[in-house]
Amino acid sequence: MHASQILASTGTRLRRSGTWGVVLLFGSLWNALRWFAGPGNLSAGEALLPFVFGTLVLALAAAPWQWTGDDRPLAPALRGVVQALPWNALLLLLLVALLPDQGDHGNRGGRGGVTLSFLPNVPPRMLVLLIAYGAFGMLAGWILADRDKEAQRAETQSQRAETQARLAREAQARALQAQMNPHVLYNTLSGLAEMAREDGAATEEALVGLAGLLRQLQNHSGEFRVSLDEERGLVEGFLALERFRLGDRLTVHWVWDARLEDVEVPPLLLQPLVENALKHGIVPCREGGELEIGLSGKNDRLRLWVANSGKPLDSAASSGTGLANLRQRLALMDDFTTHLDLRSEGGRTVAELILEPSHD
Repeated sequence: MHASQILASTGTRLRRSGTWGVVLLFGSLWNALRWFAGPGNLSAGEALLPFVFGTLVLALAAAPWQWTGDDRPLAPALRGVVQALPWNALLLLLLVALLPDQGDHGNRGGRGGVTLSFLPNVPPRMLVLLIAYGAFGMLAGWILADRDKEAQRAETQSQRAETQARLAREAQARALQAQMNPHVLYNTLSGLAEMAREDGAATEEALVGLAGLLRQLQNHSGEFRVSLDEERGLVEGFLALERFRLGDRLTVHWVWDARLEDVEVPPLLLQPLVENALKHGIVPCREGGELEIGLSGKNDRLRLWVANSGKPLDSAASSGTGLANLRQRLALMDDFTTHLDLRSEGGRTVAELILEPSHD
């Protein structure tokens, strides 16, 4: 590991509540054993010692075992020992510096002790404990580093699995998206075939418009996200063709918040709703009808809707290929929470799509 990776690994370890539980358990058990095994009472410094040491081990002891200078998560055994020995010695000196003055508390029963010039406040019995702590710190550092390595490996495998699942969902969404293109084309050609028998010139103009629509569909198929402005442009191209066929029977009204046009969404969300409204609501009605297409938003919540007059809502309107395809694509989205509703409201059929960013 490099220094930045060690810091990240240490931060992750310090955020685990279980490791702090181990520190509390270690300090409590150590003090309990010393209380029952040794004469007299423990000084405040001696009682604090295992908790301070446990915290230092938790935060710092794994670092020399993790330092490799490359992407390996754990140093080889011999290198780890060579790096850990001076590191743990420094930790013990830091521990001594943090402890309050021990004075003669370590010499219980008035026994004399040897004063060490380089550790003037540490009695010999405390020095033995520090050596024991040092040995424990060596072992604990290796265990923590090895545990971090396994956790990192598991996290990497989890991330790889999530990435593969996401790519699979994207591939499936693109396949459904591509499936949508010929569906639009087939419906448009069917309409043009009817018009060709009545008005050849209009049909020729409509075919030019169809070529433009196919270019737009091709561009949409190559994108996983498009702006709402692009989505509207595609629908306008589709409606321009339908007007050749429906003429005055089709009236379109946009209720569109232009401030939201830069928001990116999966493509072909609006077009199948419009197509469904025309096919099942306006076209079967002799006098045609009115189509309302809307966009609004509040607090990251987007609302798209298509409302149509004409033939009342029936079961066929909710079971067509376009809506079935749309529902499948909505189910594959992992960055949006979606809700699609098709209902009768005030004498009109309303298809409403709600999109909210997913925070999972």
